[in-house]
Amino acid sequence: MNHHVAALVARLHEQPSHTGSLIVTLFGDALLPRGSAIALATILDLFESLGIGPGVIRTAISRLAADGWLVASRRGRSSYYRIGPSRRGEFIRAARHIYGRPRGTAARSLIIALPEPGPGREPARERFNRLGFASWQGILLAPDRPLPRSLEAGSIVLRATGGPESLRRLAARAWRLDALCDHYKGFLAIFGGLTADAPAFDPRDALLARLLLIHDYRRIVLRDPRLPATFLPEEWAGDGARRLCAQLYEALLDASELWLSHNGATETGALPTADSTLRHRFADLRGHV
Repeated sequence: MNHHVAALVARLHEQPSHTGSLIVTLFGDALLPRGSAIALATILDLFESLGIGPGVIRTAISRLAADGWLVASRRGRSSYYRIGPSRRGEFIRAARHIYGRPRGTAARSLIIALPEPGPGREPARERFNRLGFASWQGILLAPDRPLPRSLEAGSIVLRATGGPESLRRLAARAWRLDALCDHYKGFLAIFGGLTADAPAFDPRDALLARLLLIHDYRRIVLRDPRLPATFLPEEWAGDGARRLCAQLYEALLDASELWLSHNGATETGALPTADSTLRHRFADLRGHV
């Protein structure tokens, strides 16, 4: 095992167990584009390299299946798992958030939303939260954007403008950007040392590094409200973290896909070829990383 990958694995074991989350990362990153079930034996083989035993894997997968994230099937004595149909949409939305282009940079106004009192108030607040609104000082805030008519009809919605400095100060407080920035800086420190060696990783190391890269990045970026640049500090660590993630992802992709193609078993044989979405990940950064 490459010493950089070994260091990432050692760091993994210094943290609380996130085996279920790692399995979700594997399915969302590596298996979603291939659209197939995968043998439990393949997962056990890969995770053995991470120092995670079969009992831990089986327990985590059973919990994910019970929650609908995965669906199990059997063929003879072998077990296979695929993404659960009830959760597939969540995997797709997360992939757009992780690999997709950030929101536009030009917004200079914000929405202030106050759901009307009554039985629909809490469901409306939940919908606003899912749309990336921050709850601050008793009100809901977000950069200006179109809203569903049904949501706007049941709320008081105002649009306000402010100067660049005021928008940045408000965003920093409402979305707690300092803590998020620290997470991005940590990501840069951990993965920045891989850039020189990553293109030469063997297939197994490449997939392990890719899995740990996206696992860490996913846990940060899915908490990122993806605010327009006008709401962010001028030196925003999230931009550098995304460029680094894209650079490493491209460097690791071919070798890691080779491991999956050679070792990934399904109910009918080898894993299908990945669809076109795989090569469109981080597409806006191609040639700029």
